[in-house]
Amino acid sequence: MRVRSLVQIRHLRPSDYRVMPWKNGLGTTTEIAVEPPGAGLDDFAWRLSIADLTASGPFSTFPGIERILLQTEGVPMELVHDGRGRQRLVLFAPHRFDGAWPTHGELGGTPARDFNVMARRALFRPSAAVHSLARGSIVHLCLAAETQILHVFRGRVAIRIDGSDTAIDLLGAETLIVNGQAEIEVAADGDEAVVCVVALVGARS
Repeated sequence: MRVRSLVQIRHLRPSDYRVMPWKNGLGTTTEIAVEPPGAGLDDFAWRLSIADLTASGPFSTFPGIERILLQTEGVPMELVHDGRGRQRLVLFAPHRFDGAWPTHGELGGTPARDFNVMARRALFRPSAAVHSLARGSIVHLCLAAETQILHVFRGRVAIRIDGSDTAIDLLGAETLIVNGQAEIEVAADGDEAVVCVVALVGARS
C-alpha cells in the first residue's frame, strides 16, 4: 500500500509576489516564490521569477544553479552562452542551462518576458513542462517530486489534489505550490488555458 506524505498547498496571487533588482543590477525581476522563504539570491534552494527585458544584455550568473527559462512574450530572443553556442528560444518551450555560464540575451526586436526556474543542483533536479488545454480538457499529473508548482500563463484552471471533491480555482498569473508527493488533476475551466508545471525532485531521489 502506498503511504502518502503530508501535502501542503500554497496558493499565490500576483499581490504576493515581490519586485526586486537583478543580481547584476541591470534590471528588475518579479519573484514569485523562493525556498526557503526570504532567502537571498546567493542562498536559495529554488526560486521562481518573471523578468521583463527591454534591451539586450548579460544575464546574472548563478554558480551551482540549474536554470530553466521559458520566454512567454515577445519575438523569440537568442541566448548566447559564452563558449557553448547559441540558442534561439521558442515561445513557451523550456530551455535548460547552467546558471554559472556567462550568458547574453539578444532580443528579437521587441521587449520580452520570461519565466525562470532556478534550483540548486546539489539539492534538486528541476523540470518544467507547458500544457495547452482546450476548453474542458484535463491533464493528470503523477510526478515523483517533492514539490510541484503550477503557474497559469493564460486562462483559468480547476485543480484537484489527490482526488479531492473540492477544486482550487487558479487564474491567469496565479501560482499553486504543492509540497509532498501528490496526484494532481488540472482541468481547463472556460476557454483555452496555458499552464506551466514545474517539478522539483530531490537530487538524491
